[in-house]
Amino acid sequence: MPALAAVATALPAALLASCSNRPNDLYTYYDGPTSEVVSSPAAPPPAPPTSTTPPRPAPAALVASAGLTAADLAEEEVTAQQAPTKAASVTLPDCRLDLGEDVDAGSEASWTYARGSVLRQYTVHTAETATLDEAEATIEQCRNFKIDGVTHTIDEGATLSAIAAADDQLTWCATTNRKVICTVLLAKGNLVTAVSVESGTARGAREAITRIAPVAAAALSRADRP
Repeated sequence: MPALAAVATALPAALLASCSNRPNDLYTYYDGPTSEVVSSPAAPPPAPPTSTTPPRPAPAALVASAGLTAADLAEEEVTAQQAPTKAASVTLPDCRLDLGEDVDAGSEASWTYARGSVLRQYTVHTAETATLDEAEATIEQCRNFKIDGVTHTIDEGATLSAIAAADDQLTWCATTNRKVICTVLLAKGNLVTAVSVESGTARGAREAITRIAPVAAAALSRADRP
């Protein structure tokens, strides 16, 4: 029995020594493997918010949208004489009135009535919000002007009610011994349009411009809509 006890005592120590190249140290032997900390990849930055507002049309497109169309003028029964043409700047013959500084785009068009009256439209898009202050001052200071040597005298324009579709409005008539030209000037946002009717009678010019003014203002609102 003493011999068997000695063998039993020696056997575990021998087995432990044969299972490892490390020193026979129970504290070292049972140490667990060193754990490694794995860092998660950084989250990508949030995407910038996307705008749902469509880009605003170019100035030339806005000017084109403000132009009077055949549908707009159906009740006037006019015939197109000059299709809308682009213009870098627009100056009315009345007192050489410039429709605006820093003009981005401009357009001119004209139509004729069956009896010979002429309808004209001039439209511009300005870099800044359009105002009619300078135009009003020019008309007040200029009582007459000449076109092809013929003197035109500015008098009271057509009586127009305030047009809600326009931010500002101005009207006048210019008379010679043969014809009358009545004009309405309308501003909306960055757009200005001038519509004039040239007729053989003051009544014809005034009545026509009274009918057309709200139609032209609606065209401005159509163009200025985002």
